[in-house]
Amino acid sequence: MSEPTKMNDPKESGESKQQLAYEQIKKDILNNTYPEGTVLVERRLCDIYHMSRSPIRNALWQLTYEGLLSYIPGKGAAVAGFSIEDILEVYDLIETLQIYAARSVTSHLSPYGTEELNKCLAAMEESLNAGDIQASAQWDQKFHRLIIEACANKRLHRIYGQLQAQSQRFIAITLTDSALARRSLNEHRAILQAICAKDAPAVESSLRRHYKSIRQYYVDRLLERVHL
Repeated sequence: MSEPTKMNDPKESGESKQQLAYEQIKKDILNNTYPEGTVLVERRLCDIYHMSRSPIRNALWQLTYEGLLSYIPGKGAAVAGFSIEDILEVYDLIETLQIYAARSVTSHLSPYGTEELNKCLAAMEESLNAGDIQASAQWDQKFHRLIIEACANKRLHRIYGQLQAQSQRFIAITLTDSALARRSLNEHRAILQAICAKDAPAVESSLRRHYKSIRQYYVDRLLERVHL
C-alpha cells in the first residue's frame, strides 16, 4: 500500500480543484493506496489533499457514479470491489461498443487516424520492452479510445468513458503480468491490421477474440483471489 498522491497546486495547473481532487483520488484508488473496502472519509481526505470539503465531496460523487466507489449507508463512500458478474457485464458492453465504433469507421478511417493507432502500438511495444507494464496499459486504453473517438458519436463517448473507468479496477490487478501485456499487444496488432485492410468482418472477429481473452483472464484472476 503506497502513500497518497501529492496534490498539485490548482493555481499552477489551471485546473479546477474538483478535477484535481477527482484525478488524485482516482489515481490512488487504482494504485491500491486505498484497497477494496476502504471507506473514504471526507474530513480525512481534505487533510490528505489539502482541499476543502466541496471539491472532495463532488469528486467522491463522480467516482461513485463511475463505479469506482460504492455508497455504504451509515458509513459513506467506500472503494468498490468487483465480481465475476461485474467483469462480464462491463466487458460485454465495452466489446459491443468497440465493435459498433469499428464497423462505423473501418471503411473511412483517415490516414491520421491510422497513424495515431500505429503510434499507440509502437508506444505499447516500447513500454513493454522497457518493462513498464503500466505505461503499456495506458497506451492500450488510448488505442481503444481512439476507435471510439473516430466514430464521432458523443453519447457513445460518454457511455464508453464510464465503462472504461470501471474497467480500470480490473486492469489494476494485471500491472505485473508481462505475458498478458505481450499477448494483448499481439491482439491489438491483429485489430489494427484488419482496420488497415478495411476488412470489417476481420475487425469484429479480432475484437471478439481480444475481449474473450480479457474476460477469461480477469475471471481466472478473481477466482484465484477468492480461493487464496
